This record gives sequence, C-alpha cells and structure tokens, in this order.
Amino acid sequence: MQMRLLPFLFYLVACLCFFTGCKPSGRTDNKGTQRPVITVSIEPLRYITERIAGDGFHVETFVPKGSSPETYEPTPEQMMKLRQSLVYFTIGDLGFERTWTDRFRQTSPEVPFVRTSEGIKLIEGHHHGTPDKPENETDPHVWTSPARMKAIAQNICAALCKLDTAHARQFRRNLQQTLADLQATEDSIHTLVDSLHPKAFLIYHPTLTYFAQDYGLTQIAIETDGKEPSPAQLVRLIRLCKEKQVRTIFVQQEFDRRNAELIAKETGTHLVDINPLSYEWKEEMLKIARTLHAQ
Repeated sequence: MQMRLLPFLFYLVACLCFFTGCKPSGRTDNKGTQRPVITVSIEPLRYITERIAGDGFHVETFVPKGSSPETYEPTPEQMMKLRQSLVYFTIGDLGFERTWTDRFRQTSPEVPFVRTSEGIKLIEGHHHGTPDKPENETDPHVWTSPARMKAIAQNICAALCKLDTAHARQFRRNLQQTLADLQATEDSIHTLVDSLHPKAFLIYHPTLTYFAQDYGLTQIAIETDGKEPSPAQLVRLIRLCKEKQVRTIFVQQEFDRRNAELIAKETGTHLVDINPLSYEWKEEMLKIARTLHAQ
C-alpha cells in the first residue's frame, strides 16, 4: 500500500512546491532564525559541512539515525524542505541517492546539487540494487576514508565559495583547519593499524572498503549481493574467518545481527557495534582503529 502511494505523494509535493512558490533560502531553521539551510544526504556529510560552513548555516540530514542510506525513502515533508535549501550535498552513489535524486531535481529545480565524491577514484563491485534486481556499481562509502574525506571537504568548500562569495575567505580558513584535523585523524589510524597482524576483519555490510584499502586491511563481508548468506555460505565464512585469523566482527545497527552472532559463537571472535553513519565521524573512525589495534 505504501509503495502505491509514493507516486501520488511525489506529484502532490511537486504541485505544492509549484503553487506555493517556495524560495531556496527563505526558510527559518529549527531555532527560529533566518540562517540559510544546507541539506546533506547522511550524517558524516553534516559533520564535515558544519565545520566548513560555520555557525552561519543550519545543516539538515535526509537519512535519519538508524536508517539505511541504501533503501531509505524520504518523507513528503523532507521533499518540501529541500526546495528551500541553499544547496544539497550528496555522496553520489548511495542507493537512496540513485533512486531519488532525479525526483528531487524535479521538485527542487532551483537548488544546486553537489556530488561531494567528485574527483575521487571509486572502487568497483558494490551492490546497490535489490535482491531480485542486483546492480553491481561503484562502492559509495568514500567517507570511511580520512584521505578521501579531504577531497569531500574540498568539494564542499568550493561549492560554498561559489554560492556565497562574501564568506569565501572564512570557508577557506575553515577548510584548512578541517584538512589539518583530517590529516591528524589519518595519522592516528596509521599508528594504530599499520603493524596490525592479522589484518582481516568481518563485517555485515561492506561499509569499510575504502578504510580497508587505505590501511592495508582485508574486509570480509557477511552480506552477499544484498542478501543474507545461505547455510553453505555461512559455513564458508566460518572457515575463512579461521583461516584469516579474524578476531573482530563489526555489526551496524541498521542490519540484522543474527548471522554475525552465529559466526562469532562458532569462531570465538569479538562482536563490536559500530556506526559508520554516525555524526561523530572522527570518533567512529578512531573507535574502529582502536578496536582492531586491541584485537
């Protein structure tokens, strides 16, 4: 029933936006002030955008805490609010973005859409579709790499400088401070994991592909093509964990943890909750590195 209502809601929103003549930067934020509003796809983007934009802007996130950016469906209210944003920052290839961006452009034609992963070399082979219609495209989880987060920050800064030239100098100053902090985070993670042995970890959804590539780690995913593993696949995963001496299994709150718990029980590995989608991006990345260091 909900799926049948989506096209109707989409066109209803489009009509309301057209007839009310919403303006891109006129909406008050949640504190009742007239700060311009910036919209982002996920919380890690809000983390980095706020550091570059400063206190003069209010940043809102589409995908709420606990929801998956692979499958999230925005509310009509969110679609209305987007039209009133100064800019919309996306990662570019999240399942949610691939499904909804064209519709967002139709309902918010005056809002600039900025792909913050622009210029980043993407890793091939990530699943973006549904179990009955898989689409193997590029891995979108670029924000889990501090090195690539620098490029994201630079793309955000460039867009803000273009949209608000009066504050460009401040944006650039904020960018330099942000890049220094990102470099310090990258260095701290290297210190924690460079001498790590063994270098393999298990995770439900392969969110840490870029993190693993940056630090010479091996990521083993429980999920296969967006589906739960079969009993035979579980047996192979258990065998592989033992061969690779895996000591840590990462689980994310938006995914079912039962298979991870089963593998942990069979292999004697530690089950650790992580949230790569957290607003507290820096602490989350350091937590992952500290967990691997302590294994």
